[in-house]
Amino acid sequence: MKLISYIIPAQIVFLLLLAGCSSHGLRHSCPVSPELAENASSRTALKKELDGLIARELFPYSIASIKVVSLSSGSTLYETNSHLLMPAASLQKLFTAAAALSRLGPDHFIETSLAVHSATNTLYVKGCGDPLLKKADLKQMVGDLAGKLPPGGHYKLVGDTGCFDDAYWGNGWMWDDEPDPDATYLSALTVNRNTIRVTASPGKSASLPLEVATDPATGYVVIENSGKTGPPGGPCAVSITRPAGDRDNHIRVAGSLAPGCRSVTKRLTVWRPERYFLTLLAEQLAQSGITADPLALGAAPADAQVLSVIRRPVGKIVSVMLKNSDNLSAENLLKYLAHAKSGQKGTAAEGTEIIKEYLRSHGIATDQMEIVDGSGMSRYNLTNADTIARLLVAASKDQVIFPSFQKALPLAGIDGTLARRMKGTPVKGKLRAKTGTMKGVSALAGYTVSADGEPLAFAMIMQNFVGSDQRVHDLQDRMAVLLSTYSAGQKGEGRD
Repeated sequence: MKLISYIIPAQIVFLLLLAGCSSHGLRHSCPVSPELAENASSRTALKKELDGLIARELFPYSIASIKVVSLSSGSTLYETNSHLLMPAASLQKLFTAAAALSRLGPDHFIETSLAVHSATNTLYVKGCGDPLLKKADLKQMVGDLAGKLPPGGHYKLVGDTGCFDDAYWGNGWMWDDEPDPDATYLSALTVNRNTIRVTASPGKSASLPLEVATDPATGYVVIENSGKTGPPGGPCAVSITRPAGDRDNHIRVAGSLAPGCRSVTKRLTVWRPERYFLTLLAEQLAQSGITADPLALGAAPADAQVLSVIRRPVGKIVSVMLKNSDNLSAENLLKYLAHAKSGQKGTAAEGTEIIKEYLRSHGIATDQMEIVDGSGMSRYNLTNADTIARLLVAASKDQVIFPSFQKALPLAGIDGTLARRMKGTPVKGKLRAKTGTMKGVSALAGYTVSADGEPLAFAMIMQNFVGSDQRVHDLQDRMAVLLSTYSAGQKGEGRD
């Protein structure tokens, strides 16, 4: 059963307005203007169409929490169940993005540094959770050592993870999400999104083992390859996995690929990403003639000489986080927020308090919501359409963060998680919004402009459905198109 919308019908609005006016015979001292009447009538028509869409197209026994606000007037154009608490899914990233842009600024840099302590012949690499760091950055850091260290040297290599605490898994995350690349282990030393790409290809002839390669090529993982090359015309079926909860980084390849079958590639997470980072760095150092072992963890001394630094702007990280709904970027930003504030090991709990402080500073209540992570992977997160809409309104008024915040949102039919949605509709290239998806939950929230040029903020969360979420996506897209083609001057005529 759907909960009842609390939008007041236009007729009641008119009666309330008339009741508040003094009356002298048939004349009123504050008559209802034609513009107000027309506007109320068009909103009634909008409500009727949106309610109708939900009634016809939302799954039976499912529920929607929705709110639409005019950014120019601040008035609510539509809402239904707007205070009903639901899992935020990836809309949680909107909170993280706004807080990070506000408290740090888009031009704040997250640094990864490589230093040498000559007295102990030790190289120290310190990371603060740059989620976009790649092997190419490690190669650049090693290249920066040229002429600064004697060739052929032998060093100990120590990783400094002091920017973050040691919690590698989020509160309330599903154990069986791992080793999916969207649910990576967390560390202040992050590289290649804490994942490895594994490719299996047919051997040169039948019955030979499959050919398996990793990207990056590294000795950090162990490949257990039981896959075989099948006979000509045989099946193309292979599995590449690391069992959830595995702690030995053994990747299992099994199945059969006949000659002519396409290669199969899968990206998997790795256990202990800080060790993965150190191993990749040590292998890169070895290619430049520098031996680095053993690998260890520890704090870099104050007198270590910094030889190379990779800097990543927060604005770039926020863009990747929102455009691609990147969970690792969200979680690392959350902990980095805490570290940047205290100078100590950043924790998710401290990061969520900073987000709540940001919301309260904009008059958004936090006593009836739950925030436990930065990405929305946890079902412990609870929010509603009203809170999301208030956040979008607050961000739109903050011209320090809004350009970066809005630009980072996926553009309908163009890029990010909306690249394939709303193509061929009037909102393509016009609507910007964040998606949110988890089992039984689908959400969409962002900005659009009505047919009259009125800027709007909207938030939709649908939950309690089974099966594919495509039907829910289609409903959200139709509602977004309806909002974008809404005109306050319309008389309520139907639109498909």
